[in-house]
Amino acid sequence: MRRQLGRETMERVIALINEGNYEAAFDRLTRLIEAEPSPEARAAHLLLLAELYSFYGPDGLGGLEEALLLAEESWPQIAETPLFQALATEMEAISGQTPEIFATSDPRACYHLAQVAAMQGQAGSALDCLKAAHELPPYLAWRALATRGRVLEEMEEHLRALAAYREAARLAPKNERFFLILDAAAVAVEAGQAEEGRALLLSVKDEAQSADALATWHYLLGRAELALENPNRALTAFVEAEKIEAEAGEPSYGLPLAKGQTLMQLGRYREAAEAFATAHARAPEEERTYSLHELALAELEAGDFAKAETHLKEVFADSDYPHRGAAASDLAELYYRLGDLEAARAWAEDARALGHLAGAELILGHVAFERLRYEEALEHYRRAAEVAPEGSRDWLTAQQMAADTLAQLGFPDPAEALRRAEAALAHTPPSDEWSATLSAYAKRARELLSQGRTLN
Repeated sequence: MRRQLGRETMERVIALINEGNYEAAFDRLTRLIEAEPSPEARAAHLLLLAELYSFYGPDGLGGLEEALLLAEESWPQIAETPLFQALATEMEAISGQTPEIFATSDPRACYHLAQVAAMQGQAGSALDCLKAAHELPPYLAWRALATRGRVLEEMEEHLRALAAYREAARLAPKNERFFLILDAAAVAVEAGQAEEGRALLLSVKDEAQSADALATWHYLLGRAELALENPNRALTAFVEAEKIEAEAGEPSYGLPLAKGQTLMQLGRYREAAEAFATAHARAPEEERTYSLHELALAELEAGDFAKAETHLKEVFADSDYPHRGAAASDLAELYYRLGDLEAARAWAEDARALGHLAGAELILGHVAFERLRYEEALEHYRRAAEVAPEGSRDWLTAQQMAADTLAQLGFPDPAEALRRAEAALAHTPPSDEWSATLSAYAKRARELLSQGRTLN
């Protein structure tokens, strides 16, 4: 009768864990451990307690260690089981050590070893461990899928990560679902599925249980709207997130950065510079050069050339910064705007040497164009159009300027002039002054082609 009562109590503990009712589960499990007369059963219950503590990462480290020690004291043979050894390995990893991952066929042990591999950045090992972690209890099954999503996200396999997060959210208890949906929405945006990301966020619109959660929800909604080319909606979401963060006293780095990027799209460059300055002040050490680069670009567009020059040179001076070529290209553009063609050419050559080809070729084209070297300018614009992503700002400028240069040369190749003018027109708003110019070039090129004009 007593054993039957114990089984029913353990079944209830497991049910509470599966439901996400951890406080009640801890309470019942603790009482069950205290009342358990069998050393072996008591040790098994303590392993479950250790497992619960492992879910809390560093915050649960003390409880995890104590539960493992008590389990081994109660029944020393427990230390030989794969689950005990996997939990001990995870404990070492959480505490900052780098333990080795061992082979086992125990599914629960494999789950915990996957956590270790993920913590150590061993993506392949983590996925292998998760593959072996089959037929897990519900409270581990959804966590395994969430871990798989996190690992795949770090590998930038965003579509596979999205599928894992979505399935994890489907299986998880309601109180765990919100942040899994946020994870799914974030990778959806990264995967180019912003519409789905927004839909996922709207599906949990009223489920945030803290100010931090609500601010994150608005931030991700803003990112989705920005990716959907709705900058005004994005800005509204970011401003709301900013208000919530300010009230909670928990300012973040990513929010003013995203707000600044949105303001740049809206052409509100001075406000963007203010947002980037805030982001730069909050940036972690590894992000400081990147945030300074964003600030410099906003200052450049706002016409604060002295500040932009100072900041861009500081960015370029960081030898570890992976976007030094872009910084050199931006300096080339700055000096071109200032009318210092020789400095612009020199920085453009540096940008080209560092692999930032589209921006470099554009500035070299502009310099040649200003010096009336139209043939040379045309070659630079052709190369810029070839290497820039279609539809990008650099690509559009290159197509526009190539068409303009061909016109300056007297339409030596009407077919090319027509092709480039029409390509640029497809991405140029009718209200843009370039629209009328390109339309005139296209009309003239068609006239020449109808007259049988060929390449000189």
